[in-house]
Amino acid sequence: MNQKVIYRPSGKAAEYAPLAVNLYTGCRHACEYCYVPRVLHVQPGKFHTQIEPRRNILVNLLADAEKLYGDRREILLCFTSDPYQGPLTYETTSSALKILGAHELKATVLTKGGCEAVRDFDILQEFNFSFGSTMVFWKDSDRVEWEPLAATVGDRMNAIRIAKLQYGLRTWVSLEPVIDPAQALMLIESLHSVVDHWKIGKINYHPEIEKAVNWTEFYHIVTKLLDSHQADYYIKHSLQRYADPRNNSDDLQKMKEKP
Repeated sequence: MNQKVIYRPSGKAAEYAPLAVNLYTGCRHACEYCYVPRVLHVQPGKFHTQIEPRRNILVNLLADAEKLYGDRREILLCFTSDPYQGPLTYETTSSALKILGAHELKATVLTKGGCEAVRDFDILQEFNFSFGSTMVFWKDSDRVEWEPLAATVGDRMNAIRIAKLQYGLRTWVSLEPVIDPAQALMLIESLHSVVDHWKIGKINYHPEIEKAVNWTEFYHIVTKLLDSHQADYYIKHSLQRYADPRNNSDDLQKMKEKP
């Protein structure tokens, strides 16, 4: 694929969308679990403070959109940044969505910006684009610890409800990384009526947290809960492997030891 800025994600990212575009060089949300600085070999302090549109991003996006005119593969905004990070991002994100829509392309946004995204819901509605929000915690005190500069839990919930109930958008939630399984289940219970699709993935690269969770048990509880609500969902590969207790002896032992 000979494109300038629209690309095919690989690895874990490929489980989210067949195509993607990253509009910005950094992300202000400063999430403790963020993998991007490590992947890009950038110091976290720099990545979370030096944020700007990528050089010639709209010019290059327009060139790619012209080549892909009418392609119905979904394009995700964004993996290595967030499309809604305050006023600096508003014009660029809106323009990018309009470019994609004008070329009959399919797009979705994924954000932790909460109601900042509402300003573009008319664009999403016009072009039948979908709206996705990353949700990790039920308790905002935990959000402050892990996602200090992202939108509050309540603000993100409100954005999802507005997207579905006022604009009729297709909504989805990236429930990843699951850090506290109980809070993940509470989010599903609270939002299942306004979420069209769920993507569920466990936390990675934090061995102490990973070892403390019985992932086999969580897999079966979360899928049972989603099925009870007749939800549409996708379990990411990192969690899928726990579907069979034999795939993880530690989890099997935890289940046997439970009173």
